[in-house]
Amino acid sequence: MNDLELIRLDLDTGFSYDARGRMLLSNEPRTTARKPAPRLVLGRTLAGDDLRVGAEVPDLVARQLEAVVESLPRLGRLDGPPPTLPAVREALERLAPITSEYSGPTYHFPASITRSGEAIQITSANVELARDTYPWLLTSVNDWWPCFGVVHDGAVVSVCFTARLSGQAAAAGVDTLRDFRQRGYAAAATAAWGAAIRASGRIPFYSTGWDNLASQGVARRVGLITHGSTTSWK
Repeated sequence: MNDLELIRLDLDTGFSYDARGRMLLSNEPRTTARKPAPRLVLGRTLAGDDLRVGAEVPDLVARQLEAVVESLPRLGRLDGPPPTLPAVREALERLAPITSEYSGPTYHFPASITRSGEAIQITSANVELARDTYPWLLTSVNDWWPCFGVVHDGAVVSVCFTARLSGQAAAAGVDTLRDFRQRGYAAAATAAWGAAIRASGRIPFYSTGWDNLASQGVARRVGLITHGSTTSWK
């Protein structure tokens, strides 16, 4: 796959869609965790752009947004935030105020994923190790399969789990307790998760925010490859 094909699959995996191809909900494996999709998501790559529009956006506004995106010059770099898009913001603001905007790089895993011995798979058989640190896993660990973690003094202190899932791909969710950051634990859990997703026949994805330097550091440590940038507006 080229970068544009990857970001299209990434966005296909991130949301559920109606018959028109409009975004409805976030695509968590656990249906009760799903939230309304943003009004607009724009994926940008060096090979082109991919626009996704929320179901509640009127057709006229959707066409205006599509025209704006089609007129954008090709993105020239992936090592930092893409140019701001005032025309997109203006089109959305005419409909309703923008309540949030989020942007960040999105990555895929290399062909060969190097795992360390620190991460273990968290299942219903050992989920008690997360009782005091990630108690939400106690009743839902199977919903976020596969879930990998690093254990310190008998407790899970860092986890990587499936935050979005489709038949072809999955996206990672990662968390590390504050006192255990900068130790390589998140990278170990993420690498183990990516290898398990690859073994399932799916493509593993990872994304973060441009201001989340620690998360970008995890991506570098695992050897992830940037294929684009996504920006969402609510």
